[in-house]
Amino acid sequence: MIITIDGPVGSGKSSVAKEIAKRLKIHYLNTGFLYRAAAYVLINKLNKDPENIGVLSESDFSLLDKISYEFIDNEPAIYFDGQALTDDLFDSNLDKPSSIFSANKQVRESLLPIQKIISEKYDIVAEGRDCGSVVFPNADYKFFLTARVDVRAKRVAFDEKRNIEDKDLEKIKKEIEKRDERDKTRDVSPLVVPDNAFIIDNSNLTFEETVQDFLRQIQK
Repeated sequence: MIITIDGPVGSGKSSVAKEIAKRLKIHYLNTGFLYRAAAYVLINKLNKDPENIGVLSESDFSLLDKISYEFIDNEPAIYFDGQALTDDLFDSNLDKPSSIFSANKQVRESLLPIQKIISEKYDIVAEGRDCGSVVFPNADYKFFLTARVDVRAKRVAFDEKRNIEDKDLEKIKKEIEKRDERDKTRDVSPLVVPDNAFIIDNSNLTFEETVQDFLRQIQK
């Protein structure tokens, strides 16, 4: 079984996907981690500039191929050449470059096989920005989770894992709006509502109410 949850930053995709996977006793695939891992490698190992990535060479791909995604006690764990990266991927400094790199066709294509292999081995809940539209177009259940930008800005600002020191909500809101526009208008795998996806706006919903909306649709 494949369940996909697409949506913009700050909509709560990761938290909801993780909880749905837990309740259904299946695995949670955080596709965003893969792109953040790619950004980490491209910046720290290859000195790539997010604004001018250029064409990736075979040697570049050989390094990206060293990214691996595993499950440890049902928790996602990302590695690069055997080195654990998971904790580093929450760094807010990766937000913008991961969004830019993820719009690169070569980067996306290099990470698709990892996602496909996982879906063949496990029942999964996959969340990201093109899971239901591109990565798993034939998913059993598709969702699009969203919320008002002011609500998402507050969530991002006070997300402890993001470790954001400057909690200027207006500034964060503008950054989110720019990222939304970039994700929606990019040429490769833009953020869209997947065909046949159920849309949930959780601007005024608690976390539990959001989860229950998902479970009701799945149980149908």
